[in-house]
Amino acid sequence: MQQDLARRAREAIARGLSWLRQHEAEVASIDDLSAHYKAPYLYAAVGDPVRAGHYASLMQRRYQQPDGDFCTDRARKGWDHLPCSPANRYVYSNGWIITGLRKLGFYGAAARGLAFVRRLQSPELGGFFSHYDPATGQIDRRSLDTSSTSAAGLALLACGHLEEATRAAEFILRLLDAQPEPDRYFYCSWDAAEGLVTGVWGDEDPNAIRGRKQFCLSTETDPRTEYTWLIGKPCKFLSRLYDQTGDARYLAGASRLVDFFHRLGPERWHNYASCKIMWSSAELYRLTGRVRFAETAERILDWFCESQSPSGLWVHRLFYAKEEEQPLAACLDIVQELCAEMSDVLFDLSAAS
Repeated sequence: MQQDLARRAREAIARGLSWLRQHEAEVASIDDLSAHYKAPYLYAAVGDPVRAGHYASLMQRRYQQPDGDFCTDRARKGWDHLPCSPANRYVYSNGWIITGLRKLGFYGAAARGLAFVRRLQSPELGGFFSHYDPATGQIDRRSLDTSSTSAAGLALLACGHLEEATRAAEFILRLLDAQPEPDRYFYCSWDAAEGLVTGVWGDEDPNAIRGRKQFCLSTETDPRTEYTWLIGKPCKFLSRLYDQTGDARYLAGASRLVDFFHRLGPERWHNYASCKIMWSSAELYRLTGRVRFAETAERILDWFCESQSPSGLWVHRLFYAKEEEQPLAACLDIVQELCAEMSDVLFDLSAAS
């Protein structure tokens, strides 16, 4: 890894953590789960035991419900600034929390959280259901997707449930093989009765719950505005499963997702959602030594170093044009995620060199 890039990345992480410390009082006043769910993983990744302990305890005391789910309250997931996210990928945040709790030794809370998540795994397909209503306790057993499956899969791996994680990965490979135009589109959702969901066209609003961008990544639009996390999250999951099993099919699946990223236009490097491709590519480099994975991770990492404001904040330009428009919960989400993932990327790129 280039030493100058490593230095700049460490400095960017330090600025991000400084921004978080400067806003601690405001952060503590937010009750929405979306402002805090990545904090246990973040502080485990950067080695801050005091804040890690605080947020792990917060997840357990304030947000974990009697059934093991993590919600703002028993009838409301939260995510007030971005309601389309839990509406389409309910267990995404649960995966972050469980993985972070497991890193920090909160094994009981992680196990209770995983018991809830496991309820959403399809017995027939192995993937995870996208929709859950916390008010009624009802699971939509028709809709599955790769982001929910990958978030749950990472939590399963963190907790040692390899068999169930493998079933989840088989669903992702099946979905990859079902793509009708794999060079142009990546469809991320599955209907249990009808198969791959491709009838998603017509609404390009990025915040629409049923909008195309929630369900399909296209190579034919501005790559700065596409949800590249739709491929980044399953890529990370398949990478970690390959590490645990050595099964080349999971490496091949992860590589196909990176290949799809490279089919996007040149502005793919300047998309905040591409952080997950950075995150997974760095791990793939550590596992394989293939230079193209390192080059992908480093180029995205370089852009995140450049695009950070002097204060330590990033603006999530998929949703907001400038810092003043971005709600505090959204600021926390992006700073926590990027600092955590950049820390992991530094580890992976350094461990492979």
